[in-house]
Formats: sequence, C-alpha cells, structure tokens
Amino acid sequence: MRGRTILNRISLKLGFLFSGVFLILLLIQGTILYGVFTNLFVDFVSSDLLVRGSNHAKALEEDYSQEMLNHIVSMEKGGETGIVITDKDQNIIGSSVPPDVEMKKHLLKNKKTLNEIVTNDWKKSKYIITISTIGKIKGYIYMYYPTDILKETVSVLKILILVTSIGIVFLAFGIIGILSRKITQPLLLMKEATNKLAQGLYKQDIPSKGNDEIAQLANSIQKLGEQLQYYEDTRNEFLSAVSHELRTPLTYIKGYSDVLIKGIIKNSDEQAEYLAVINREAKRISFLVNDLFEMSKLQVGRFQLQKEMANINLIVEKVASSLKPTAAKKGLELNTNFSLQVPAFLIDVQRIEQVLYNLVENAIKYTDFGSIDIHSFIKNDFVVIEIRDTGMGIPEMEISKIWDQFYRIEKSRGRKTGGTGLGLYIAKQIVESHHGEIKVESIENQGSTFSIYLPKELE
Repeated sequence: MRGRTILNRISLKLGFLFSGVFLILLLIQGTILYGVFTNLFVDFVSSDLLVRGSNHAKALEEDYSQEMLNHIVSMEKGGETGIVITDKDQNIIGSSVPPDVEMKKHLLKNKKTLNEIVTNDWKKSKYIITISTIGKIKGYIYMYYPTDILKETVSVLKILILVTSIGIVFLAFGIIGILSRKITQPLLLMKEATNKLAQGLYKQDIPSKGNDEIAQLANSIQKLGEQLQYYEDTRNEFLSAVSHELRTPLTYIKGYSDVLIKGIIKNSDEQAEYLAVINREAKRISFLVNDLFEMSKLQVGRFQLQKEMANINLIVEKVASSLKPTAAKKGLELNTNFSLQVPAFLIDVQRIEQVLYNLVENAIKYTDFGSIDIHSFIKNDFVVIEIRDTGMGIPEMEISKIWDQFYRIEKSRGRKTGGTGLGLYIAKQIVESHHGEIKVESIENQGSTFSIYLPKELE
C-alpha cells in the first residue's frame, strides 16, 4: 500500500519533477556547449595565430629583406588579423594596421627567444596575441586577433541556446502531459541515466523488459551513451589532426592567391612560382582527402579485398620501377632481390601494391644517402617482403606509435617530407586483412627495415 502511495505521488508530481530535472540538464548542456565552443574557438584562433606567426618568422629567417617584410605585411592586410613586425630592439619596422596602445603595451622589453601565446583572455583583453622570434633574435612577429569578433559570436550562441532551450521545454511539457502511471518507473530509471550522461558518464546499463516503445527507448539511450563515449574519445584527436593537416596548406593557398589577386608580383616567373606553390598545397589536401576516404572505409567496414592469384615479385618489380626515378633524383640506389621460390598466391593486387608503394616511397623520403633494398623470400608458411633503407631511422620510443592514425615522426619536418600520417595505418590494416603481419626494426640514424608477412593462400 505504501509503495502504491509513493507511485501515485510520483505519478502526480512527475510533471513538476521531470520539468525541473529537464531544465537543469538544459542548463548544464548549455553551459557545457558554451564552454566547449568558446574554448575550442579560442584555442583554434590562438593556434592559428601561432602557426601563421611562426611561418612568417621562418620566411623572414630565410630572407630577412624589406621585400619579404612588405610581402608578409601585404598578405595580412585587409583581414581580421593584425600583424606587427619589430626589429631586435622592438622598433616597429612593419605592420598591417596602425598599432594602438594595447598592441604596443605587449611589446617585449627584453630580448627573448620564444614562440608562444602572450594572451588569449578574450573576456578582458582587446586582442588575442602571439609572439614569434625571427631567427636568432633578428626581430619579432606579433599577431593580433580582435576579441570583439569572438564576443559577437558568443552573444549569438547565447541567443540560440536560449531559443532552443525554450522550444525544448515546451516540447517536454507536452510529452509529460501524456505520461501514464505504467511508464513511471522505467522513466525514472532513464532520468537517472540521462543525468549521468550529462555528467559525462556515458556508459549506462538501463534494465528493460519486453520490446515495447519504452524498452526500445531505454536501449537507444544505452547505445547513445556508448556512441557518445566513443565519439568523445576520438573527436578531439581527429579534429586536432585534420585541422593541423589542413591549416598549413590552406594558409599558403590563401596567402599566395591573395598576392596574385592583388597583383603584388614582379614578373611572370614569380607568378609561376606562386601558382606552383598553390598547386602543390592543393595536391597535399587532395592526398589527405584520399587517405581519409580510405580510413573511413576501413572504420565502417566497407573495406573489401578482391583477391586473385598473383606473383608478388612482379608487383614489387612494378613498384620499384615506378619509384626508381624518384630515388635517382636523390642519388639513391633502389635494389631488388627476389627469391625464385616465391609462388603465386591469393592477394588483392591493388591493395598490396598500395602497401609496397607507400613503404618504398617512405624509405626514399627519409633516406638522404645510401640505398633502399627490397627482398622477397619464403619463411615457414609465409611470403616475406623486406624493405630496408639507410635513412634517418625511427627513435625507439616512437616505433610503437608509427601505426597510429595521423602520427608522423618529426612533425617539424612535415612540410619537407610531406604525408598525412595515415599511410602506415592504412598499410597495416591492409596487411592484417590478408591475415598477415607487418613489422619494423629500426636504429636511429642508421636505417629501418619493414617486413611484410603474407600467408601463402593457394585457394
């Protein structure tokens, strides 16, 4: 009787209770959304300013001339970001906007070698500011982003959250009006689960019986929590990696295209040089998109092998022949040594060729002198392909990480060697889909050996 009385009280007061909980969840969600958006936006702007300032500093380090200084200033003119360039004694030698008091206040008083964010307090400061040193303190590059833009964006976000919240509240009141005593208990369980979801405890176990709409809803919330946990774990890493890979080529494309549009060029040779840079960076973005497409197929299970009987020695020879000119340009020897005992067996020719091309191309990229040797032989029940180089090698602490998505050794050399950090990840997935294994042995500054083990499937 007592339990029934409690249920009746819950049924009668469920509307008020659920409404209060719902409003709290909306407030928490709005606060989280507000904080996440502002933090991500500020971090993105700060990182972008730092990267652009660093790139400008590197350009001036290589060519510290008035012409280059004017070129950098002209690239930033007309945009939202301001740039101030000083010499080593903090004398302003170039700026895209007239420096105001707030800008001058952050000029260094003493010589320092740094590359950092000076301030990103968008609520109190007039600018988000970064400083980059030119060479061995030849001067400094100050980047300024007006916080007024961010404040306007945040104001619009607040209005959107408020309007959305009001709409959701009215919708919730309508649903609460048709709740019955029969669904009180499972709804309370789901309420507790959603409270935990709002607090970041995504994996929930919600007891449900039968297969009616309430049970399906409980299962859906449980699956949603599992998906949210997965997305929370991968979202930051993915966004950080992709934005980093896209930001640099897009900055170059925008900068050089702006120069071409403004007609700030001397002659046709300089124009051709700028167009070549734009074309190269566009290709880099294209390679990234292709690799992302391959990665997405692997992750959603749409990656299928088309196996056929083939002699892997012929595939290796094809890859070696296509890359020999590239190796020759660097003065490298590309040698092959095939075992005649290697039989034809079932493989996806196109995918294995992709793996070998990636590994040999990487060997060429990271080898400055010496040779790249490719061997094939039989070991137990496996056909083994070894790619050995005399290049820079891989630090011992990095070896276990090279198979991760978007991971690249010596990221500071990324523009020199190129690549998206997905090649080895995709190669590993292709080999393992053949029930094989890929291994690496490497000594820093001495070279690396990648070994592919493929089972001899004859039928």
